[in-house]
Amino acid sequence: MAAESITLVIYSDPAKSGATAEALRMGMGLGVGERTLNVVLMGPAAQVLTDEVDDLVDGEMIENHLDVYADWGATFHVDPAAMDEYGIGDDSPVDVVPATAADVARLMAGAAQVMVFP
Repeated sequence: MAAESITLVIYSDPAKSGATAEALRMGMGLGVGERTLNVVLMGPAAQVLTDEVDDLVDGEMIENHLDVYADWGATFHVDPAAMDEYGIGDDSPVDVVPATAADVARLMAGAAQVMVFP
């Protein structure tokens, strides 16, 4: 039996709100067990993968959460325009793949559950 898939879509701005850190925390709870967790960062949410994470709201918490995701080997699906805007590349703390709107739609359509954090 295939693992249940959950897609977490985050597009809140971590420079303005703690919602991004909270979404990542909730995702950690969802990602335990036999589930496959897809994390999608759209727009300003991609800032969590930059070197300036300490300057973000709840930056230390975000760093701790990213360490857990990295330990899990989680892949983050990131809007290519946001990757360019924030300079996200191979030095990211987690594995990153570019994800177009069509890619995100496929992830969402194939998921048993989708959670969106605006």
